[in-house]
Amino acid sequence: MTFYEKYPQLKEKAFLTHMLIETVFTTMSLEDQQVPKGRVEEIVLSVLANEELERSKFNGNQTS
Repeated sequence: MTFYEKYPQLKEKAFLTHMLIETVFTTMSLEDQQVPKGRVEEIVLSVLANEELERSKFNGNQTS
């Protein structure tokens, strides 16, 4: 069984984004790092956007 077969909800961008934001924010709070949740959301969205951009560049180079 592959990872995505076991956890198909992780293929959904909205679910993955929400899960990452909550996990990062909660972990930082437990470590007594006071970062506003909005800032965590900005960072997570930025990282995901960069990953999508890199993936599209990689996939684009293969088809040329």
